[in-house]
Order: sequence, then structure tokens, then C-alpha cells
Amino acid sequence: MRRLITSALTSLLLMVIMIVSLPNPVHALPPVQGEVISMTVGIPGTMVIRDEKGQLHILNLTQQTQLGGHFKVGDKVLAFFSPYGVSAVQPLTGSR
Repeated sequence: MRRLITSALTSLLLMVIMIVSLPNPVHALPPVQGEVISMTVGIPGTMVIRDEKGQLHILNLTQQTQLGGHFKVGDKVLAFFSPYGVSAVQPLTGSR
């Protein structure tokens, strides 16, 4: 009986750990829309955008970041995030 209880508790603990470690879309950040204020050339690099509220967002661009074009200061962009960082940056339609 003791062995059965220990086995059940171990299984329950492993299930709880697995559920907690799954990526949760609730914690994903919403996309950020704004104007490019500054950027560094190359990958890895950074892009700073200012949103409509005036807040600055520093985007760390990596090889995994999907860039929807070549950007310059003044471009309007939409940045998407994943649990691992910036996943994509796209130009806003009609901003070029």
C-alpha cells in the first residue's frame, strides 16, 4: 500500500512539474507598434522603437528574429515577441 501511495505521489509531482514548465501564452507580450528611434547594424543587434504612448522599447535582434525588410530611423514597425525574445519585426503598411 505504501508503494502505491509513493508511486501515485511521484506521478502527481511529475505531472505538476510538466504543466508548470509548458509555455504559457498568457505570459507572452503583446505586439509593440512604434517608430524606429535608433538601431545598430548587423546581427546580433538592437532596435529602439517609441510606441504611441512615448515609451521606448529596446529590441534585441538575433539570428532567429524574422525581419520583414531593411529598416531605418523613422520607419513605423510592428514587433512581435515570443517567450524567447523578439520573434519578428515587420514594417507597418504605408509607412515607407
